[in-house]
Amino acid sequence: MSSSLHHKIKIVVSPFHELLCCLHVLTQPGHHPGRLAWATAALQQLSGGLADEIREIGRVSDDWAALHDLADAWGRSRTCEEGIQELLALPDAELVHLMLNGKVPVSTVLLWVKGERGLTEEGLEADGIDLLENLDSFRLRLAATLRKVEAELFRDEWKVIEPFLQAAAGDFLSEADRSPERALNSLHPRLRAEKGTITAQKARAYLFDYETLEHIYIFPSTFIAPHLLLGIHANDVFLPLAVEIPGPESSDSPPADLLLRYKALSDETRLRIIRLLWRNPHCTMQLAPILGISEAAVSKHLKLLSEAGLVQSRRRGSYQFYSAVKEELEMLIVLQRQYLEQ
Repeated sequence: MSSSLHHKIKIVVSPFHELLCCLHVLTQPGHHPGRLAWATAALQQLSGGLADEIREIGRVSDDWAALHDLADAWGRSRTCEEGIQELLALPDAELVHLMLNGKVPVSTVLLWVKGERGLTEEGLEADGIDLLENLDSFRLRLAATLRKVEAELFRDEWKVIEPFLQAAAGDFLSEADRSPERALNSLHPRLRAEKGTITAQKARAYLFDYETLEHIYIFPSTFIAPHLLLGIHANDVFLPLAVEIPGPESSDSPPADLLLRYKALSDETRLRIIRLLWRNPHCTMQLAPILGISEAAVSKHLKLLSEAGLVQSRRRGSYQFYSAVKEELEMLIVLQRQYLEQ
C-alpha cells in the first residue's frame, strides 16, 4: 500500500499557482500572519487603483481562491502568462462557473446565457448574471490585473522564493520516498493519511481512498499557510505544501474578520436571530414579536450581523427578508482553527 501511494505523489512548482496565492493574500492579509508584513508593504507600492481592482475581482472569486481550480488542473507547472492565456480562452459558461468557485453548475450558467433564471441563491445569481452581462470587459480586467501584479510585484518576488520552493519540493519528495504517509501528514494539521484513507478537514470532512486516487499533486507555496487549500479533479487531489521563508516575525493578532464575527455573535439576542434565520428567512416585523423587542432594535442587531457577513437580505414585495449565510457560519470553525494553528 505504501509503495503504491508513493508512486501517486507528484510535486508541482508553478509560478501561476503561486501568483494566485499571492493575490489571495493581498485580499486577506490578516489571515496570513507569515505574509502580513509583506502584504502591507506590497499593497502600498502597487500603482493607482490596482489594489482596489484586486479586491473587487477577489469579491466574486472567493478572494482569488476560485481560480486555483484552473491553476491546479492536470497537475503541471504553468508560467503566469500561460495561466492568463488559458483563462482568456475559457468558454463563457466555464469562466463564470470557475469565477463562482463551482458553486453554480455549468448547466445553470448555460441557462443564464439563454436569459433563463436558475434556482441558485440570489447573491450567487446576481454575481453570475453580472459577470455574463459584462464578460468581455471582465476578461480584459482579469488579464490586465494579473499581468500588472506579475510585473509590478510578483516577478521580483518569484526570484526570491523560487529557490525555497524548489528546496522544499526536493525535501518533501525525499521524505515521501521513505514514508509517503508521514510526508502527507506533515502537510497540514487538518490533513491525515492513514489506514488507506486521506482525510482533509475543512468546513466539512473530505475522504479520499488511496486506491481510487490516480494522482496526489502537491503544490509548494510561500503564501498559502495557514489554509488547507484543497482541489479535486476527477480521481486527482491537489494539496498545499506550506514553505516558510526568512522575513519579519509573524503577527499573533487574530484576523479582523474573525473578531468581527465573534463580536457579532457575542449577544444572546443576535444568537437567537441567527438560529431563526438558519431555519427560514424572516422580516423585522416577524422577528420583533418572537424576540420580544421593537422592530428598530431588531434592525440594529441585523445591521451588526450583516456587517459581519453572517446575514444577507433580499426584497420580496414590500418587505426585506433576512437569512443566515450558512457557508460563512460554517467557516467560523475553520477560521478559528487556522488562527489557533498558526
